[in-house]
Amino acid sequence: MQRKALLLILTLGLAAPVAAPALELGAKIAYWMPQFTGQFRLDAGGVPGTLVDAGDDLGIDEENSFFGEAWLWVGDHHLTLSGVKVDYSGEQSLNQEIVFGGQTFVIGGRAASSIEYVMLDLAYQYDIIDLENPLGGFSLGPILQVKYLDGDVKMSGDGEVSGITGHIDESEEFRFPLPMVGLGAHVGVLADWLELRLRGVGMAYQGDSILDLQGEAALTPFP
Repeated sequence: MQRKALLLILTLGLAAPVAAPALELGAKIAYWMPQFTGQFRLDAGGVPGTLVDAGDDLGIDEENSFFGEAWLWVGDHHLTLSGVKVDYSGEQSLNQEIVFGGQTFVIGGRAASSIEYVMLDLAYQYDIIDLENPLGGFSLGPILQVKYLDGDVKMSGDGEVSGITGHIDESEEFRFPLPMVGLGAHVGVLADWLELRLRGVGMAYQGDSILDLQGEAALTPFP
């Protein structure tokens, strides 16, 4: 599954030094406009499911949503917690027979599908390179992150049970953490009047992989 997104900062950007410049606490709310692509299947009872494309086969479209993030930075230590609730859904006539959760949805039948989940990311970064100064700077460090997903996938429509065609419903919940590793970089210009942040984390597991890439440019005219 690939996940690409455009983040538009909407309402709150708070970065307040507390007691000393080395301590920074902040939060932000953004509007998330994703481009969603992915393939998945749902096996059940030893019956392998059909590998389907979420967009082409099921007509699932992306939905915009709000995205929140809070952070605590102490010197070279950076702790970040972010979260988003996602709801993708679609409905269309099937261009192939689909086995989903042990149920068979017939070709040409109308089917409604959805993927809903809450995604939380807890990340820790330690800067091993820190060249910050009043005129500009650069920092770079490894990231340890845990991504937690809690949601469900559903499909309902025209299906076949014991040779008889009728309406069927099938759903499956998923709930699991994914450990990830990566790198984060920060570039500041003119006492962080302009800041660029880049981060990438990923992990391979059971023949699959997940990769998150994020880039951010921030302009602070009034520090």
